Amino acid sequence: MLKTMKKQEITITENLAGMRIDSVAAKMFPEFSRSQWQKNGEFRLKGAPRPARKKVKTQLGEIWEVRLSQNPAKKLDQAIPWDFPLQILAESASWAVINKPVGISVHPAPSAPEPKTIVNALVHHFGENLAKNSDKLDGQEIEKPGIVHRLDKTTSGVLLIAKTNQVHAFLQKNWSKVEKTYFAVVENRGKKLPKTGKITAGITRDPRNRQRMTVSNEESAKSALTLFEKIAENKKFTLLKINIPTGRTHQIRVHLSAIGHPIHGDTKYGGKEAERVLLHAEKIVFPNPDKQDELTEVVAPLPEEFSLE
Repeated sequence: MLKTMKKQEITITENLAGMRIDSVAAKMFPEFSRSQWQKNGEFRLKGAPRPARKKVKTQLGEIWEVRLSQNPAKKLDQAIPWDFPLQILAESASWAVINKPVGISVHPAPSAPEPKTIVNALVHHFGENLAKNSDKLDGQEIEKPGIVHRLDKTTSGVLLIAKTNQVHAFLQKNWSKVEKTYFAVVENRGKKLPKTGKITAGITRDPRNRQRMTVSNEESAKSALTLFEKIAENKKFTLLKINIPTGRTHQIRVHLSAIGHPIHGDTKYGGKEAERVLLHAEKIVFPNPDKQDELTEVVAPLPEEFSLE
């Protein structure tokens, strides 16, 4: 496949009008996927650049200039084994669930190519007995052997691992059936939290700080739903049990901050400084790849620092 495509012109006909420009480009030049156009496409209308991420829709008669510049992804050397003692909560020949410690990233990233992540520990412990999985971030190929989902570096708790490609594909296909339960200690500020509640607010990257997410009602924001139940409280803090039918980046942290009750220790989202961010993935329920008509439940006990007594 070609790595680049020189500037081309597209005249918007009746059957193309109303489509997003990245979709139009993918339709007219099918040798490149829509995701390639979204990530690496250059689009101009009357000489003015129009980014695909703005979800620009075309109109009849417009003449667009399009160009694709795709540089091969650089591979991040990250699969160096790290001799770190993993706490395995449950395991079969095809999957495992570990209790991820707080303060350790699930995998390296271009901005933090550290060799001491959960991925490195998995490679040391399981060797080649892991699903082959990778992704592209910021132009670099990130190897993520065994990783099905992720937790923030500041979050502890259950993390599901796939040992084979077949199991990885099965879990990805059935991810809508997976249920995750979290616990968080939030700071009591202003209005008292109800016994149960839900937070519905779209989430997008904060335009003022690319390391943060924020709630937004813009069309580009991803819908998100957080459900919570009050478990215990004292004058300063409340312990919440949380479920997230949607799984957006930093979702729980952003939503709780948005309603004025940031997680204790989460200084990125307005919480007061503490020894750690008090967010823990306590339970995961998932379709068992070995017994596909059964659900398996695995629990990571709540750390003692979450007690409000």
